Amino acid sequence: MPQVSVIIPSYNQARFVGATVESVLAQTHPDVEIIVVDDGSTDDTRGVLAAYGAKIHYIYQENRGLPRARNTGFLASQGDYLLFLDSDDLIYPDKLELHVALLDAEPGLGLVYSAWQQINEEGTQVLGEVRPNEQGQLLKKLLLRRFFFFASAAVVRRACLERVGLFDESLRWGDDADMWLRLARAGYSFGYLDQPLLQYRIHTSSMTANVTSQQVQGWLAGLKKFFADPELPDDIRALEAEAYSVLHYETAGRYYRAGAIKLAQHHLQQALRTCPSLDEEWLLEWIAGAALDPRTRSPEQFIDLVFDNLPPETATLRPLRRRAHGRYHTAAAFSAYQAHQLKKIRPHVLPALRGDPSVIRNRGFVRIALQSLFG
Repeated sequence: MPQVSVIIPSYNQARFVGATVESVLAQTHPDVEIIVVDDGSTDDTRGVLAAYGAKIHYIYQENRGLPRARNTGFLASQGDYLLFLDSDDLIYPDKLELHVALLDAEPGLGLVYSAWQQINEEGTQVLGEVRPNEQGQLLKKLLLRRFFFFASAAVVRRACLERVGLFDESLRWGDDADMWLRLARAGYSFGYLDQPLLQYRIHTSSMTANVTSQQVQGWLAGLKKFFADPELPDDIRALEAEAYSVLHYETAGRYYRAGAIKLAQHHLQQALRTCPSLDEEWLLEWIAGAALDPRTRSPEQFIDLVFDNLPPETATLRPLRRRAHGRYHTAAAFSAYQAHQLKKIRPHVLPALRGDPSVIRNRGFVRIALQSLFG
């Protein structure tokens, strides 16, 4: 069977990286190479990894950022397939075996990603499951951020990376999103495994836990780079305004979650100015998605915070408050259904109907509501 290289970039994650390595050592796939790139850690990362001896290939480099660490690992690797696994995440024992089987069966796939669980800092509680269930040619959906997946979720074909190039080291944030766009732009299809094979850890020191101006500038730089391509097809170039607007909406949600109201309002204003044509349904889905994020501690309070702090030019959104609450509960019910947790659907059924009575016309919602109530 083809060799898989698991590349683990790590920066000051001594308390987690050992468990990450252990999850790779437990893989059922018979030929796995583990490369850990210590990106200038100042904690006991080196000491933790020393215990593994020849089981891993340890590389130390001065702190250069995540994209450089990923590239360093890639250049040292030998595998036909690659997993760029964050040093605080965990993978299930059969992840690599299942990914390789699908990649071998479908040579046209550039990568295969899986569903994942989100776990708390201690790894003792599953906060939720994410099942994007998107596959095939996904350039437009990736560009408009209609779904996403973390680098830790994906196994990438080496030949595809060699064709499109390494991770962009000028992008301190969003280098993985940039890579997925480049692979999709090159015509590669994406495969999907609809079972959680990754545990993504959410904690205060993770790069995705908070939002900074540097992160925002990195995300915007990634879009600017993409649309600077003079050979983009017309149908892709036509999405430029919407792509920027969606990114501003997503950033506004992150700032609202962090309690940075002025910055949240600024990005909400930018979103509306950039693409005012996004309709009410899209806005409701955006708010529901932000509320459903496991990093949102109190979804109901989050929704009220947004509507209590809308900038003046967004007054037309104010009547959507009640429907936004209903849409969140509808989304939460579907999320619980996808995770096969029928009992967790029940608390959301009546709030969904109260907030957005039109959901009664959604046959899928009615079906899962009845299943949760009557089995």
